Amino acid sequence: MIEYRNVGMTYGENVILKDINLTINDGELFVLVGPSGSGKTTLLRMINRLTAPTAGDVWLDGDRVKDCDLRQLRLHMGYVLQTSSLFPNLTVGDNVTIQLEEAGVKKAERRQRALELLKQVGLPGEKYLDRFPSELSGGQQQRVAIARAMASRPKLILMDESFSALDPVLRRQQQELLLDLHRQSQTTVVFVTHDMQEALRLGDRIGVIKDGELLQVGCPEDILQKPANAFVADFFKSARPRLGTMGELLACPELEKLAAAGLPQVERVEEVTELPAEDGLLKFSCQGRGYQITVAGLLRYLGKLGD
Repeated sequence: MIEYRNVGMTYGENVILKDINLTINDGELFVLVGPSGSGKTTLLRMINRLTAPTAGDVWLDGDRVKDCDLRQLRLHMGYVLQTSSLFPNLTVGDNVTIQLEEAGVKKAERRQRALELLKQVGLPGEKYLDRFPSELSGGQQQRVAIARAMASRPKLILMDESFSALDPVLRRQQQELLLDLHRQSQTTVVFVTHDMQEALRLGDRIGVIKDGELLQVGCPEDILQKPANAFVADFFKSARPRLGTMGELLACPELEKLAAAGLPQVERVEEVTELPAEDGLLKFSCQGRGYQITVAGLLRYLGKLGD
């Protein structure tokens, strides 16, 4: 568990963070989101002591971070930056296991761990283990960086704008990869971004920061449906799915064509294992327009099709 207790940060007259109180739970994929210069990266860097607060304390598993042995703290913590930051003179395998080498793990064990991790991130070891970073694409380098962050089986991985330099297609692929790896490992991840779409896609919970103040913490649905103030509402406005009524859905000119072939396309339908509660929402897309519909509304819609 990570706790920020009355954390503040100033540089001279500039206030970077103001009295931050925040708890990040074990196994959580927690996203810090806000405009550039809001203080989110500073907050992240306090966890591995790249930055020290000028007020308050950061706690990790019951210990103050500033009291921890710095080398041990960072050896057991993954860190993925905006760029892959791979060592150009080391092979992919050596890049992945560099922390293990520093920890005294034997070469054969390091190699086996590298093969396991490269397979997990979609880079077959027999093809990529002995390559150098210059032989990889940007997306492949970032996958290697994620594998490196996981090498020591850390309880915590920090990710600072890790996908922002990638094109939209690669970015979505990396997001999918992170979600898959997180589901498998249940490692705690703290992810910084200024992209509200990315925050909503990745976060179990989201912390919204502006001008050094933590404005709201909540699950994606809370952030969208119950914004704490006008800034949060406006910041996520473009990411908010369009809420369609039954009348609007039935009036959609393309809906009849889609209905003839079955239901309208349901986003991520392969992950739906059961209907949500009566007050739950299902998301639909129709000719590029996004909708949400309640379970009751869906049943009415199906009944309409059967008339």
